[in-house]
Amino acid sequence: MIEGILDSCNKVGMNFSGLKNIKTLLEKQVHNKLHTGVQLHVSRKGKTVMNIALGETRPGIPMELNSILLMWSSGKPWTSVAIAQLWEKDKLDFNQKVRDFIPEFKNGKESCSIRHLLTHTSGFPMLDYPKWLTASWNEIIHDACEMKAEYQPGTQCGYHPRISWMILGEIIQRIDGRKIEEYLREEIFMPLGMDSTYLGMTSKRAASLGKRLALKDSTYPSEQIHLWVNDFEGRIFPGSTGFSTAFDMGKFYRALWNGGEWERNRIINKRTVDYITEIHRKGVFDKTLLSSGSWGLGFGLGKYNCLFSSNKTYGHGGRSSCTNFCDPQLDLIVNFNSNTMLPTEQHFARRKELMARIYEACRYRF
Repeated sequence: MIEGILDSCNKVGMNFSGLKNIKTLLEKQVHNKLHTGVQLHVSRKGKTVMNIALGETRPGIPMELNSILLMWSSGKPWTSVAIAQLWEKDKLDFNQKVRDFIPEFKNGKESCSIRHLLTHTSGFPMLDYPKWLTASWNEIIHDACEMKAEYQPGTQCGYHPRISWMILGEIIQRIDGRKIEEYLREEIFMPLGMDSTYLGMTSKRAASLGKRLALKDSTYPSEQIHLWVNDFEGRIFPGSTGFSTAFDMGKFYRALWNGGEWERNRIINKRTVDYITEIHRKGVFDKTLLSSGSWGLGFGLGKYNCLFSSNKTYGHGGRSSCTNFCDPQLDLIVNFNSNTMLPTEQHFARRKELMARIYEACRYRF
């Protein structure tokens, strides 16, 4: 018996020795300072086979299974599912123009649709926005509406970390009336029992969580950790300020894997899951990510998630520290969240080594 590993994992097609090797690898990576702290949740065929936490949330405080980490862009699919819920209710259409909901959306972006936002083909320029730390939600929305399009929406692609998802959040708010963080909590997190998941982190909530709240660290020389990552001022960016645990992220992906519901709590229909996770953008060069991978409606597909993924895999990474996905071909869900952001090549190297062992434990040959 090893803590965090299911003894009967072989019943769902996982190799126990392979899972032990995964834990040994993560312990080695923590020792080599590739993670200050890390959580990993793995499930197969709906069964959790591994759920572990190693290292520290901050100096002297152990990382626990209920420690809460910043997800960065791994939280983007929450908003994608929220948009899909409104689509199911005929409140919007994916091909509908943003201006139908936000009339002030202009300056070459008039033809931009919700689909363009979700596939990162909206025309938004990839630029530094100097007011991220000072502007209110309404100010950011106003400035986004005024921004000039860099290209005709739908003709090019450039992954956008924040602003596109701010506009999606504003659409949800104008249709539903609730703030985006309230909508996500009431329509997705609470039904799925994601009790340790939030969009935005206020100083009051951070104080109540205490040692459970992990701090991010970084080897990026330009990363303003004290200003941006660990200040907990309640900033709401649907594309980048989600907080969760690996196990909670597993609940989200298990619901999608199971056709939109988990433990009799449905958030969307199976046909909707299938639709938003099928290919909606293919073969278009992404000027931000410098790749031409396939994209769903708010989900990276196939090899975007890891080199060993099947083409049907859907999920989302988070700023050189998080990887969360479902590989439906293998009935596999992986939720890997580190509190150490590494330069891209180093992050990809540690992730590749980890994912190789996970797929090996599935008795998968590559």
